[in-house]
Amino acid sequence: MKPAFNRFSRRQFLIGAGGTALALPLLPSLLPREARAATEAAASAERYFVHTTTWHGVYQSQFFGPLLDQAPASTQSYGGIAIRAAQLAGAAKASGNLTVISDILQAKTSALSARMLSRMNVINGLDFAVSSGHNRGGTLGGDASSATIDQVLAGSKSFYPSSVLQPAIVRNLVSLSKSGTATVQTTPTAESNVKLFDRLFKNTAGSGTTTPAPTDKTVLVDRVKEHADLVMADASCSADCKARLGNYLDLLNEVEGKLAQTPATSTFQRPTSDTSSLEAAAGFYGQPASQAQCESLWNDIVVAAFSAGISRVYVNGATSYTFGPEPEHAWHNDYAHALDDATKRAGFNAAVQLQFETCMLDMANKLDQVKTADGKTLFDKALIASGFELGSGGNPGHHHNRCIPIIALGDAGGYFKTGQSLDYRDLNSFNWSSDPHWYSGLLYTQWMGMVLRAMGVSTSDINTTAWGYPNVRGANGDHTDAIWAVAGQELPWMKA
Repeated sequence: MKPAFNRFSRRQFLIGAGGTALALPLLPSLLPREARAATEAAASAERYFVHTTTWHGVYQSQFFGPLLDQAPASTQSYGGIAIRAAQLAGAAKASGNLTVISDILQAKTSALSARMLSRMNVINGLDFAVSSGHNRGGTLGGDASSATIDQVLAGSKSFYPSSVLQPAIVRNLVSLSKSGTATVQTTPTAESNVKLFDRLFKNTAGSGTTTPAPTDKTVLVDRVKEHADLVMADASCSADCKARLGNYLDLLNEVEGKLAQTPATSTFQRPTSDTSSLEAAAGFYGQPASQAQCESLWNDIVVAAFSAGISRVYVNGATSYTFGPEPEHAWHNDYAHALDDATKRAGFNAAVQLQFETCMLDMANKLDQVKTADGKTLFDKALIASGFELGSGGNPGHHHNRCIPIIALGDAGGYFKTGQSLDYRDLNSFNWSSDPHWYSGLLYTQWMGMVLRAMGVSTSDINTTAWGYPNVRGANGDHTDAIWAVAGQELPWMKA
């Protein structure tokens, strides 16, 4: 007898023994008209947030390149300083198979396509409110008493209005959780991509009990595939929904094929090799391509988790490798503190460029392949952002808090205006070094507050935002009263 499924549910959920849910994508043609309208509206309201942190700082010329001298399309006085905006497309050049903006902001045109360029903002001139050494949580708005914004999102009912709260997927030293009146480092979600997969998708029957797990460990992906066959066979399933379901199954097959050491089969077995084993391989820290492969493997599982509705937040600070030829501590001393050496500077540029292309752009393009209930892609509803733990300008070895370089991909469901180079530096401000200059600008907390609003977080979830996020005025004299007075507003030119 043909097994039954509920064709009127919002999504068809499959529950494993561990309580983890893996959902088929919503198929509107299988819903009644009134339910279809409601669920498509709910899907349209969903937002996704991805953040990656780059360690240390960088010279402005390395990161921004010609954007520093680009003729502005717009200017205004804001917070008592003169600021500028220009179009990114005007600074991007084709070079063989590459799209090039600067030494760091470049990638294969297949990755940094015209679509991605039009959905990208590059932001200069936002400062941490206080001076910093190595700032682990600051790129996500955390401080000694405030959680980082990934944890704010994970605990916000306005971010998850129609579903249960889902934890953020956290990697390494980037996330801070509230603990009493202080904050503590958030425990990473998993040590490797495979352990993340096990935690999110694997049927854990028998784990934590005296009963051994069955030899044939059925995982949720297998059940999704079986259930998908039934959905495909239903006469009410439209061609569009079949295509959407087919794309989702292609995603699962792609994950399976990339992770498994043996050819993909109908049973998704736990991989015998994962990112942890790649990292442990001899010479890994001298092989940037292997480090980039790790990021792609992580991204595969995160995109699958987003597709399945398990989480909508992923934050990444890959501290065990640097996308360069040295591990983190050697990298810090031999490269990040040696940028006056042209060879070291070129090596640093190549590493940060590789992180941009294989971490951020890889994620953006993979999210753009997954359609949701309203016909848009996950990327259409996402913001993918980066931040450096230190600023840009004079010698980054100075560990200053000025002009944190920011890349933002995606418009978060239409919240952001994109395709821009935004320069919020005060070119008449003091500078810490004369060649090159290190300018001051607006506040990074203003950006964090805007990101939370873009994700749909209500002010009741974060108290008030008079000074952005966190809502604390820094005890320093580097930023004027006029700059602090606008910190709770939307950044100029960014709101669509």
